[in-house]
Amino acid sequence: MSVIRLWRRVRRADRPVAPVVGAANVLLSSLLFLLAIGVLTEPATGEQENAAEGLALRIFCCWLLGGLVLFAVLGMARTLLGHLVTLLLPPLLMTVALLALGS
Repeated sequence: MSVIRLWRRVRRADRPVAPVVGAANVLLSSLLFLLAIGVLTEPATGEQENAAEGLALRIFCCWLLGGLVLFAVLGMARTLLGHLVTLLLPPLLMTVALLALGS
């Protein structure tokens, strides 16, 4: 298979891949957010809480940057935009909801 043919297949796969990537990102970012704020785990000490926050942040940043680089290199613009939106929007919405419930 030539490189050009492979490139065209990847570009055509942009449309069906975008919703799958979006669904996975919504799930992952929501779970990482809940891990970071201590909902999924009950940290007994401040040290454990900081470790959970750090782990969640490292996973989140690696996933975000890895996806941005991968989809940009592959030329999958729709998937790239969906990756960015679905990874950043759920934690933002949960933060707003928690602030609204807290006041």
